[in-house]
Amino acid sequence: MEIKSVYEFAWLTTQQIVVTADEKGEKIMGFGSGFFFHYRDHLFFITADHVSHPKDFDEGIRIGKDNFVWVFNNKTSSTELSTMLTPIGGLYSFNLYDVNDELSFEIPDMIDISFAMLPNNFKYPFLSHELCNEQVVVPAGKEKLVIKYECVAELTESDYCLVEGCVMWDIIDGVRVFRCNAVHEDLTLAKIDNEGDYILKYPGPIDEEKWKGLSGSPVFSDSCRLIGMIIKVYPNDSTVRVVPMKKITNLMDYAITYEQSLNH
Repeated sequence: MEIKSVYEFAWLTTQQIVVTADEKGEKIMGFGSGFFFHYRDHLFFITADHVSHPKDFDEGIRIGKDNFVWVFNNKTSSTELSTMLTPIGGLYSFNLYDVNDELSFEIPDMIDISFAMLPNNFKYPFLSHELCNEQVVVPAGKEKLVIKYECVAELTESDYCLVEGCVMWDIIDGVRVFRCNAVHEDLTLAKIDNEGDYILKYPGPIDEEKWKGLSGSPVFSDSCRLIGMIIKVYPNDSTVRVVPMKKITNLMDYAITYEQSLNH
């Protein structure tokens, strides 16, 4: 497939998700974003963990209950919401333990990264909904893409970054979906924080309402390179926190090793 621009690539690789407390997809807990990623001969679905486990982050501790994560496949339906969704199960979650302080009894920080390792024969019948500004950039019904590891790059000071997705979510009558498209571009590296995450500067004031639902979105440089995943915005200083792909793939290496140990 010929990709004409970073706008099209970002739109075709960013997935919209809904999180529910029940397996029927009815008791909605929240919305967010994610993406499919091919790494070391494995297919992953990646999102921010505060999207897939919102109550854990509200309480500041692992509750031990898995929610149900669904990806919008953007196929038409006139019956029920769940027919518009594809479930993603088996998401990993992680805690960060301070191994230098063995006497600490504090609750460990939770890492805001979550992913599922899917079988390679997993079918992803996901289609785009329309992205347009003055003209249609991506039409509805175009097949969405899986990001390959070869697309990954570290962020440099000369890069300008882009985030796309949907905000202002609402489910109407249990079936129809209202969502406002969002495109935020020209983000640049402000600094790397003490946790190794990128802090990107947004060129203008951040209206938090226009970013809600973007957590878990892949972040691309202007050369179509995947540099990380958005996990938080800071309206006061117009910055965005992005976890680098290197931190995510390090956890994926752990998950692959763990799964291999179960099969031996």
